[in-house]
Amino acid sequence: MKKSLIALAAVGAMMSTTPAFAGNVQIQYDDLNLSSPAGQEALERRIDKAARDVCGLDQQRSGTRFPNRGAKKCFDNAKKQATQQMAAVVDEQRLGG
Repeated sequence: MKKSLIALAAVGAMMSTTPAFAGNVQIQYDDLNLSSPAGQEALERRIDKAARDVCGLDQQRSGTRFPNRGAKKCFDNAKKQATQQMAAVVDEQRLGG
């Protein structure tokens, strides 16, 4: 069975002054040709959007214009994790897997 999902798990800092972000999202890619740069770019955009959504990176906080550090850290960790999974999937497809 061909795998067609990348799991994106994101957990932000758990401090009393920083809201916790937790989520588990699966990003579908079976419709993309990951052996092409266009397919890889499309998956990268999906990963970026999913990480932003699950971490609440684009949510406005009332009372401040400063970005939420917990959301940014969550986003960075989620992107790193998903990008590593993407690299493994791209390598597997290149090898005919």
